[in-house]
Amino acid sequence: MSSHSALRRWVAEQMGIDVEIADPAVLAYVDEVTAVAEAGYVRSLLALASYHPLVG
Repeated sequence: MSSHSALRRWVAEQMGIDVEIADPAVLAYVDEVTAVAEAGYVRSLLALASYHPLVG
């Protein structure tokens, strides 16, 4: 399972949504919320003084 999938499932769980039975509109909303969460995670990671991205 990719980190995106894991985060998507976690977001859905926090929202009380079962991704296996949710309708497409609800899943689209879960995807929007997941994208915001991923963006926040990346911004937080980049803000860490100890973070050094791999080059190359």
